[in-house]
Amino acid sequence: MSALKKLALICTIALFSGVPTTAQIKQATPKTIFRDSSGNLISNNEFVDLRLANPREKKDPATKTVLADGTIEFKLDAVPQEGTVAPIFDATTIDGKSITAAELRGKVLVLNFWFIGCPGCLTEIPKLNTLAEKYKSESNVVFIAAALDSADSLKQFLIRERFDYNIVSAENSMINLFSFAGFPRNIVIGKDGKIAYWRSTVYAWEKFDSVIKAELERN
Repeated sequence: MSALKKLALICTIALFSGVPTTAQIKQATPKTIFRDSSGNLISNNEFVDLRLANPREKKDPATKTVLADGTIEFKLDAVPQEGTVAPIFDATTIDGKSITAAELRGKVLVLNFWFIGCPGCLTEIPKLNTLAEKYKSESNVVFIAAALDSADSLKQFLIRERFDYNIVSAENSMINLFSFAGFPRNIVIGKDGKIAYWRSTVYAWEKFDSVIKAELERN
């Protein structure tokens, strides 16, 4: 090989050795991780749910930290409603079924607050139905959906749409017992009467399901 060809080959190798590969570029991009208030790693969907659990709060519940290796870490404050004692209530469904506080004591309560004109509320109804279907044979869990609409409006709505929760109308005072801003609102109350889950719109459905399961397994 001539000296000229050797020089050209050396220059070519040097040129390409200085160009980062796609894999190297990807490795150089900082990763992002999410943790709940206890320090547990959580999914991006669960992070979004927790961050928006109280959407009208001025203070962002997420704290951002850049770790020594360049990792971006978001850690969330605890949802203040979780762990507090839930209001005790009676309810009457739009079909006239009475649900008393005595009957609900010691059961897991899965509550949804919504109204017919709420796009986010309507979008999640099919998945709420799937959740209710999963536990339909479980006597220790009760699904209740309290709406801002009248009983007549809800009955008309349910002619064309399916919602498998026990439906409670605005005529029932139950909705006024829970203090929250924004719809929809999804709440799980454990057998001990305390709020175990407090969310607005749900993205991490597997977490929602796991909370219901965990509360049912409590003694």
